[in-house]
Amino acid sequence: MDEELQRIPLFPLDVVLFPGMTLPLHVFEPRYREMTKVCLDSDTPFGIVLAQRQDEQGEVAPAHVGTLAHIVDYARLPDGRYNLLTKGADRFEVVEYIGAGPYPQAKVRALRDMDEPGDLQALASAATHALDGYLRIVFAQVGSEDFHIEIPHDPGELSYLIGMCLTCEDCEKQEILEMRSIAQRLARGAEVLRTEAAALQSENTLEDTSPSPRIDRSHLN
Repeated sequence: MDEELQRIPLFPLDVVLFPGMTLPLHVFEPRYREMTKVCLDSDTPFGIVLAQRQDEQGEVAPAHVGTLAHIVDYARLPDGRYNLLTKGADRFEVVEYIGAGPYPQAKVRALRDMDEPGDLQALASAATHALDGYLRIVFAQVGSEDFHIEIPHDPGELSYLIGMCLTCEDCEKQEILEMRSIAQRLARGAEVLRTEAAALQSENTLEDTSPSPRIDRSHLN
């Protein structure tokens, strides 16, 4: 995406899509079926934005920063629904929402990272260590300590991979997605990883130390 404004379809969802992240989607609403058909016919992406809850009545407003989603595979079902496999590409920020039309659209521009002085490798190394420790705990919980995930050397790609792995609230992920500093994304991502890892370890310790349930067998005598 260049720096000029582009008009793109928007798909608000309860998910934060990071660049490089694959996301399967089931499209069933008629307006988004039409959107999907247009994107397939023109071989163009659509924008995924987090559908943020604004108040107690559940009013929804799309986030102002999202990620372009390219359709890499699809299946059209007999009733017109679609199963899609999408992949996140560039981030964008919404400049203007367009109300008219069969589905949500917006004028957007690319969201670029700012130039940062200094070497990011120290931050990247610390973030890689935090990610490795977190994944070891997660895989051990599911009974698979032998895991292998290719961790990128590029600090920007690493920051997005960390975002994909987090299980925190979507609002926290959205904050990370919106950051224009790789250093900030790495630092924040590593911080959340350590917090989540500590919480998981605490849960495991409680489970290991919990007394076994007592069984009343008096009625058997």
